[in-house]
Parts: sequence; C-alpha cells; structure tokens
Amino acid sequence: MNAKKMANYTNNAKAQELWKTFYLCAKESKTRRFHALYDKIYRPDILWEAW
Repeated sequence: MNAKKMANYTNNAKAQELWKTFYLCAKESKTRRFHALYDKIYRPDILWEAW
C-alpha cells in the first residue's frame, strides 16, 4: 500500500470513528444537543473525507 492510500485509510478511519462517536451519543440521549462542532468538522481529515 502506498503512502497516499495509507493516509486516506487513516483519515477515513478517523472520520468514521468521529461519526460513530456522534451517532452513539445521539442514540444514547434523544435530547442531547451538539454545540460547537465547528472545530470537529473543520479538521483537515474530515474535510478531506467529505471532498
């Protein structure tokens, strides 16, 4: 596996881990509000995955 593919894999894994954390927290408490998500969404790995 070359370096670029490996970087994509780790970014993808981190993005999925963040998504899973949000998902589980939301399912645990239906009234939970997620404030100040900008710092999490603006991460380079999340933006790369979205692109």
